Amino acid sequence: MIELTYFHPLEAHTVYQVIQFRIEEPWKVVEDGELLGSVEKLEGVWRYMGQENLDDQLIKGIGDLIDQQHFNQLPLDIKRHWADDVQEALAQGDNQYLVICRPDIDFHRFEKVFRAYISELVKDGWEIRFRVYDAEMSNDFEVLIKYKLLV
Repeated sequence: MIELTYFHPLEAHTVYQVIQFRIEEPWKVVEDGELLGSVEKLEGVWRYMGQENLDDQLIKGIGDLIDQQHFNQLPLDIKRHWADDVQEALAQGDNQYLVICRPDIDFHRFEKVFRAYISELVKDGWEIRFRVYDAEMSNDFEVLIKYKLLV
């Protein structure tokens, strides 16, 4: 589960929780414990579905907040940095990632390189767990990045 807090810029005391229970599911929009509806990015545009009428600026602001989160960018950074070694990188939440390597790589060498460098790609200030598998899903290792002080 991922939970974000959105502070309405025009209404100083209005706060929304934006919650995603599973990756690929729409984000739930909650105000004062009441579910208002959900937002989902379809064809590059954030869309709102729900009973309550929410203005387009609010939906855009919530969508921008979601888009700005590093957990959306980190899988792309991993695939770009290790393009020859990584077949797939998936966020399984804001603190867990699944990485699947390409066939025919030296998995043990990759493990050493990944362990040595992955903390440089992480920009979040909380624990992050990476579960890394070879292409056949027969070998794996796990890396836990402890809380990282952001400056």
